Amino acid sequence: MTRELFTDEELAAFKAAQRLAFDATAAIEAELRQGITERQAAGKLEDWLRERGVSHFFHYGFVWFGDRTRFLDFPPLPRRARDLFSTTTARGGGQYRPSGRRLEQGDAVILDIGPIHRGGAADIGYSCAFGEPTEEFHETRMALAPVRAMILEMVRNGDSQATIDTSVQDYAQDHGYLTIHSMYPGSAIAHRVGRVPGLRLPTFNVKGFSPQTVGYLAGDAVGSALGLGDRGAPFWKPGSDRPCEPGLWAFEPHLGRGDVGAKWGEVLVVAEDTAYWLDDDLPHVRYWADHGAVRDESPGAP
Repeated sequence: MTRELFTDEELAAFKAAQRLAFDATAAIEAELRQGITERQAAGKLEDWLRERGVSHFFHYGFVWFGDRTRFLDFPPLPRRARDLFSTTTARGGGQYRPSGRRLEQGDAVILDIGPIHRGGAADIGYSCAFGEPTEEFHETRMALAPVRAMILEMVRNGDSQATIDTSVQDYAQDHGYLTIHSMYPGSAIAHRVGRVPGLRLPTFNVKGFSPQTVGYLAGDAVGSALGLGDRGAPFWKPGSDRPCEPGLWAFEPHLGRGDVGAKWGEVLVVAEDTAYWLDDDLPHVRYWADHGAVRDESPGAP
């Protein structure tokens, strides 16, 4: 899996799936009530999407409240994609999946969902607060704005995955943040979102993912087994000297400081000679604009 190109019709399907996913987070944000658990909120996300025709998920709902948005005291997550689905590995421990943690006033909230809709797959993340947000949460959310512009510029320049990853790490460190996405499987800030196989087959939840997604991500395991290294992997490789190659990349920068974490997640389109965000009319972009951040434009988008 090194290059994937998509037609305008296919890109429209991915964009529709992504917008539907953000619509789901907005709907469930409005339904949040004190005492609701992460599991219940995740179930609401999934149910809202199913009621609108979604039958398959790239990944099911992930929800974190309060200090869990910061992954505080979480055990290490699997370093490789194939370990995420292993029945023998002890790492990860399910801590990152929705828990029985109950929502309290002032909590930071992350809603994360990946529906597949009309053939297009999405993987989005959305941060908000229940009640009046703390200053620390607002600052963390605002600190994510320059990362979006940085990623776009560096991908267009053809910078390597390692260079981009290091630049995000340096930016976070310089501003007093930890990169929580470095705790994700493979320490990946991004991964491919493409043509997911087997959508005519039954589906079910495998540690938060569908078997179709497991098959799609199996390129990581197969590529490693064949000695292909990062050429066979759909996950961003922090140590890779390769650029972000043509295809759809779901970026999920996640920063944390103190007891708070915030993230955004959306798809970047990488074409042969340019790159652009699949959609610029998104909640986090509007939030930054409403609070004085400079909006980064994506010229070249169709």
